[in-house]
Amino acid sequence: MQTLTSPKSIVVVGAGKMGGAIIEGWLKQGVDPASIYVLDRNEDALGYYSGRGLNTFRDVADFPVGMSFEVFLLALKPQVIVQNLSEFNALISESTCLISVAAGVTCQSIQSMLPAVKQVVRVMPNTPSMIGKGVMVGYSDQKAQIESLTESLFQALGKFYWVEDETQMHAVTAISGSGPAYLFYFAECLVDAAQSFDLKPELAKALALETMIGASCLVESSSDEVSTLRENVTSPNGTTQAGLEALMDGEQFKEKVFACLKAAANRSVELS
Repeated sequence: MQTLTSPKSIVVVGAGKMGGAIIEGWLKQGVDPASIYVLDRNEDALGYYSGRGLNTFRDVADFPVGMSFEVFLLALKPQVIVQNLSEFNALISESTCLISVAAGVTCQSIQSMLPAVKQVVRVMPNTPSMIGKGVMVGYSDQKAQIESLTESLFQALGKFYWVEDETQMHAVTAISGSGPAYLFYFAECLVDAAQSFDLKPELAKALALETMIGASCLVESSSDEVSTLRENVTSPNGTTQAGLEALMDGEQFKEKVFACLKAAANRSVELS
């Protein structure tokens, strides 16, 4: 793995699951803990990161006067950002690269609330980033200036892609940002269905989840299209075909998936 050329100072505002996952990725890349400053209201999170050598703060007023950062990671929920973003102006300089991982909050909205910011990039990660298997998508109208820095900051968390139009971030949010939850729900359904058969609960759960894990690994390692992988399992008039016909039921299953993604994308638009 390529080692990140560490910025001298990084502030992370919001050390929840996603902010925490990104911090862990940076530490694995060799970022000096002393260069990371964490701002959060959660005392347990602050205690944890303080114990690992990071600088921790509960309020903007606690930072040294005049201190600003090379990288500012904004990892708050969209509703919280709208209410509190302006208070972070004190931590921004013209050279700060602000990276937002908040769904639906546009670059223009951020710059209107933080007028000192000259470089803004939106990144949509997902929760598998916590184990280095994430997929992240970025957008910035200053991509040329911050492309290398942004990609190096996120390389430990998974695969990184760019979109050229910020409106595409709504689709990204619906598909990869929210997508793990849809797969987790499908896994829940597999487990519940497996347990409805005359199998011991532990075995039913193992069969359902390990099958899903194995299938995902096969998708990752194979050069075949997913439709081909499906067809390889589906013998004519066999058990898999019978199950798929019940699942698909015409186009109803696909229509449900499309409706799911559209609802998530629409909500992203509403938050922007």
